[in-house]
Formats: sequence, C-alpha cells, structure tokens
Amino acid sequence: MKEIKTVGIVGFGVMGAAIGLNAAASGYKVIYKELNDELVKAMYDRWVVKALNKRVEKGKLTQDQMDQITSRISGTTKYEDLAVCDLVIEAAVEKMDLKIQIFADLSEACPTDTILVSNTSTFLIEKLMAKVDNPARTAGLHYFFPANVNRLVEVIRQKTTDEDTYQGLMNFAEKNGKVAITVKDFPGFAINPIFIASYMVLDSFYGDSYNVASLESISQEALGVRFGIMWVQNGSGLGTCYHAGVSMAEYLRKSDMGYPAMPEALKVQFESGKPWDLNDGPVVEDASARAKVKERLLGTIFAVATHLIEKEVVSMKDLELGICTALAWPKGPFAMMNSMGMEEARRLVQVAVDAGDIKLPKTFSGSVPQPWPL
Repeated sequence: MKEIKTVGIVGFGVMGAAIGLNAAASGYKVIYKELNDELVKAMYDRWVVKALNKRVEKGKLTQDQMDQITSRISGTTKYEDLAVCDLVIEAAVEKMDLKIQIFADLSEACPTDTILVSNTSTFLIEKLMAKVDNPARTAGLHYFFPANVNRLVEVIRQKTTDEDTYQGLMNFAEKNGKVAITVKDFPGFAINPIFIASYMVLDSFYGDSYNVASLESISQEALGVRFGIMWVQNGSGLGTCYHAGVSMAEYLRKSDMGYPAMPEALKVQFESGKPWDLNDGPVVEDASARAKVKERLLGTIFAVATHLIEKEVVSMKDLELGICTALAWPKGPFAMMNSMGMEEARRLVQVAVDAGDIKLPKTFSGSVPQPWPL
C-alpha cells in the first residue's frame, strides 16, 4: 500500500483550505495550488493564518501548534510542483470541463503512482478521470462542509480504482480523524442523493400555505434535529444547493430510480442572492397541513435510501453511519423506518411515489417487507 506523506490540494477556496488544514494538523505536508501568486498569498492569509489565529485566540490551539501546522504548508502556481505529492485532492469549483482538464494536467505532471482524487459532490469520478493515465490510482474523496469539522468522508471507488488506492485513502481518512464510508461511483454518491432530495421536496412546498419558518419547523420535527433542512441549506449556500440539485435531477430524474424536480422556489431564492429567511412569520400549527409535508419528505428519504441499497451503491451500515455523522440526524433512514413500522414506512414511500418524484423501490413493490436488518 502506498504511504501518503505529502498531499497536494488543487483549489485554495474554503473547501480546499479546510481539507488541507485538516491534513496539515494531522501531520501531513500540504501543497496548495492556485492560479497565480496573488491568489496563493491571499488565500493563505485568509484561510490558513487568519483561521488558525482565531483558534489560538480562543485557546483551542497554542501558538507552537499553529507554527507546526503552518510549517507543513506551502503554495504554488505550477502543477509540476505537485510531482512530489503522494496524493492530490482536487477541490476546484463544480465545473466538469474544468475538473477534467485539471486531472489531465495532473496526470502529465505527477508520477503514475500518485493517487489522484476529486472532492466533487455530484459528478461521476469515472468521467472526471477520462484523461488520466493509470486510472487505477483514481477515486473520489468527498468531504462534507465544513471539512475541518464534519467528520464524514466518502471514499468513492470507481470501476478501475485498485485495492492499494482504496486502502491508502481509507488509511489517510482515518489518520485525519475522519469517519470513512465506502461508496460506489454514483451521481451524488451516498449521502447527497438523500440530502439533496430532502431539500428539493421541502422547498417545493414553499409558497402561499407554507413559509420558511414552517418548513424549517416541520423538518426539525420529522427528523428529530435541532437545525432543520432550511437552516442547513443556508449554511451550505443556496448556490451550492441549487447547482447540486440541477445536476442530480439531470442525472437521475429519467432513470429507473427517479428524482425530485428542481423546485421553482429554490431557483428564485438562489437568484435573489439572499438566504432563506428562517423568521419570516408564524409557524403553521395545523396538524394535517404539517403531516402533508412531513409524509412526503420522509417518504422521499426512505425511497431514495432504499434505491441506493438495492443498487449496491453503499452498505446499509455505512449509509446509516454516514447520514448520522454528516447530517447529524439522530437516526438514519432505516432505523427510522424500523421504529415507525414497515407498514407505515411503505405507506410514506407510496406518498412520495404518487407525487411523481420517485419510482417505487422493488423492496416495497410486494407485501410489507420485513424490518431492515441493522
């Protein structure tokens, strides 16, 4: 198994910076790559020095610890300088053509055994690596926002990813203090298909009958969470939510799985440049009105999760672990279904299917299935 000592990060934005900081704090040498010297310096000052200084001021880090971390970090504008890296993580903006070109450049600049991975949240790894020599050393390493705090990492194996690459990445994730789950190359991988479907369905109810405050409250109740789905969308950024939703609907809506359509409300809100207003009026208290949203939300989550298991994208154990770790839900979809009973779970899945969002999973097509073997 290839030993990883030096890590390259392509893209010194908020996500790339957090991934690199996490690696540097875990003892790895880190080289950030950006377009020009000005960007390298500006991003270093903003995302490394300023971020670590804040932690020192709060007493979460000593000055000596900060100095050790910064001593492991450098920046460059040249792909050739990443040739010393054992692993390179691409964390550029979500544009497929740009990412394909980055990997073509990395393939040319780095030795053939350098592990090349993408932190994309929706694109298929196989497509991004189309121009890479020795694709056996390619995979996905999908961190969740904020990458230095959120403990989940999805290790995505595409068709050609070899065992050494996979084991090397699992080991790397563990040494970074992450919870790693194994996922097949699939649109959005394992966690995002569920999360993106949940906010697309919820946002589709926004309008005359339901304000943001009500949808936030209903999602808190449905999932048993302190911060609901509207709040999480604001934290992720509505631009990210919108583009990810468009991508997922494009990939899956016409597939044998189906997927929610992009809600007009999310498009309009994103284009306004403003986040959702979580305090936009009184919360809907009517039980039947709340149940209408809750049933469709849960039914969609259960249906998407079941499709992922049927397609062997991820194991049930890893999906439950991933949802609870990345999204901070107290229960994963399968534990929720078991606790409410499979007859009720089946009814809710049918609600989502009847709404036209999703196709009926095989598990629910016959009689009431047995509880999930968690």
